[in-house]
Amino acid sequence: MASTNETEIQVEVEVEVPTVPPTRDEIRARILKAKEVKRKVIDFFGDQIEIRQPRLSDIIAAREEENRQNAVVDTLINNAYVPNTDIKLFEDTDADELKALPFGADLIRVSNVIEELSEVNFLDKKPA
Repeated sequence: MASTNETEIQVEVEVEVPTVPPTRDEIRARILKAKEVKRKVIDFFGDQIEIRQPRLSDIIAAREEENRQNAVVDTLINNAYVPNTDIKLFEDTDADELKALPFGADLIRVSNVIEELSEVNFLDKKPA
């Protein structure tokens, strides 16, 4: 009887497969369907609220608003939610009452979280 000692050798060869760059329409479609919004639950005057990443239109409006107070209030109205729901916490009619809140750590926390979520200082004045 003959004995067979066969050793199998495997060789991996890297082959560059030419990649076709994405088309304009493919890139555009991916960008325009990017709807993943960052969220963070924070303490605000003794309650838990959810702050969501502002939309581009919110940031532009806040930066163009001459009145900084209105910019902060509008941003809070547009981005504060009851946690884990799609229910907005404030309405436009709450603006005057929000402006009357005592300024302190709670409002600073909201401002910091909005900046963190958007990666932008939304209160910076627009460039001159």
